[in-house]
Order: sequence, then structure tokens, then C-alpha cells
Amino acid sequence: MAGRSITKKIGALEFSVLSPNEIRKMSATKVITADTYDDDGFPITMGLMDQRLSVIEPGLRCKTCGLKVGKDKCPGHFGHIDLAMPVIHVGFVKTIRNCLRATCRKCGRILLTDKELEEHRKTITKNNSEGRDNAYIFKTIISTATKTEGCPRCGVQSGKIDLDKPTSFRENGKKLTPTEIREWLEKIPDEDLPLLDINVRSARPEWMVLTVLPVPPVTVRPSVTLESGERSEDDLTHKLVDVIRINQRLQENRDAGAPQLIVEDLWELLQYHVTTYLDNQTSGIPPARHRSGRPLKTLAQRLKGKEGRFRSNLSGKRVNFSARTVISPDPNLSINEIGVPAEIARELTESHREECR
Repeated sequence: MAGRSITKKIGALEFSVLSPNEIRKMSATKVITADTYDDDGFPITMGLMDQRLSVIEPGLRCKTCGLKVGKDKCPGHFGHIDLAMPVIHVGFVKTIRNCLRATCRKCGRILLTDKELEEHRKTITKNNSEGRDNAYIFKTIISTATKTEGCPRCGVQSGKIDLDKPTSFRENGKKLTPTEIREWLEKIPDEDLPLLDINVRSARPEWMVLTVLPVPPVTVRPSVTLESGERSEDDLTHKLVDVIRINQRLQENRDAGAPQLIVEDLWELLQYHVTTYLDNQTSGIPPARHRSGRPLKTLAQRLKGKEGRFRSNLSGKRVNFSARTVISPDPNLSINEIGVPAEIARELTESHREECR
């Protein structure tokens, strides 16, 4: 970079939804077995600890980038699981509900006339140019479309969409399967997505119904070797084992032509395991637990809250020569005084600048 000037600055940071193709493209391997290590203690190929997903044992090299753990610092690589049947992503339930309530099941268009849609587009464009928030506009579009009894274009009567917590949808009392929901969302044209508060450049609503599940790198969920020599797996690995086993059973029963009731029960179980893998504090379902009875700490629990990545690791700071406390009033202090405990005052380092004369 010496002698070169920086001509560009970061203008924005944008989060997007991964498409199934993007998940497969960034994946180092497809994960098909719930087994982790063989009898000799080496990671099983196409398993959850496959060496293409990175390595945690000293001396081994990652089979994707060739780097070792430690000094070389292999960053880790994602894998993927192809789900036998689609499942709802619990983090996008509200967005899916809004899309189903505001659009036609047959043609996929928003349940408003072209004139109304054009007026809303102009308002959104104007607000964007003036830096105003469009939340009220989106809320108005969805509430107005929900009250519309029939599609202005194809004339199909719109049903009442209800959400049974946490991920089950019903239309006029009849349960909608994730496959039906995904097919419905696929019909929504790109031109209508900005009116539903979806950025067409970074997301499609059908991507919120999962057909492929990303598997995080081994470096995110390392095994721990106990004093007895046995391996203890990370909570994420425990949940991924459950997902793979149920996914295999569902695939086998569906291909063997098992009764629909059995397939639906396994499908519900797959939905439960994927949901608790993403967020193990989802209301309406019991949390997944370890054999000891402890609730598993899954993806959402690693990120949110005071002990999560953002507040604890990224925002939290620990430095030398400083002290912190809760401030409280003291009637013995003047308005321009501050009280410091004697123990802190004696130990706390204070810098003084000395000048030579």
C-alpha cells in the first residue's frame, strides 16, 4: 500500500439472506453422516468433523486451504446439509406471515390495485430521497392488503392466514406445509418485494423456507477432550447430529412410501430440531436439552444477550489501570466533588507528565 492513496471509503454494510445456491457454492463438503470420529480417532469424511471444514488437532492440515490450526490460522469452512423436506426458518416467521397475508396465493401479486401500488412506490421513493422512515408505509400496505377479500387481478378469494407459534401456518383453518408456503412465496414477483420491505438485491422470500442448512466450521464448535480421554462435543454439533439423523429417517421413509402420517411426524420433528438449532429459546416449544438436563446453547444464544458475542466479546472492553462502578449520590460530598473508595484510590495508577528543567 506504500505510495498508493485510498480512493474509496466504505459507504454501507448490508446483511442479506443466503440462497440455496449460495450455501452450496460456499460449502466445502456435503455432510451426510452424524458420526464424527472413526475408531482411530480421525474425523470421518462427509461427517460433522470432516477435515475440509477445518481442523482443531495440532499437526493436521485443513483439506480445503492446507493451513494448520494455530499459527497458520485456518479460518474454517462451511459445509451444508440437503434437507429431505423444506422447513421454516424461525427467524423469518414474521416476514413470511406478512408475505402470505398481503399476496395472492394463485398469482403471487400484492392484493392491491395497480394504482394503489404505484402511489405507494412514489411515496417510498420520496421518503428514501428525503431520508425518512418507510415503516408506516409498509405497515399500511400489509394491513390494507390483508383486508382485501379477493385478488384485483385474478379474482381468487384470499383466505385468512393464522400463525400457530412458532412456525406453523394455517389458511382458513387448514395447515399449510412448508412446501406449499415456499411455492406460494416463489410466485411473488421482484417488482412487489420492495413494497413488502424486502430488498430484492439481497433476498427472496422463498429463501426464508430452508431447503439447505449451512453447517458451521469445526473451529466454531470444537470438540473438547476430557481427562478420561473421551471427546465431548459442542452444543451445536449435538443439535446438528439430531438434524442429520431425523433428516435421514425422513428421507428413507419418504422414499420407501411410508404412510403420510409417519412422514408428517418426522417432518415436524425435523422442523423442531432445525428451529432449536437456530434458537433454543423459541416460545411455544420445549428447549432441546443435554443428557444432563441443561438447555443447549445454540446459534441465537451465542449472539444475543449480555453474554453474547456482540455485547460481551465485541463491545465489552477490559483494560489495565482502570476501574468502573455504579455511580450513586452521597450527602457528604459537595456538588463539585467525586468520592473514590480508598482501596481503589491507593491502587489505581494515575499518569503524570514530567518535564525536564
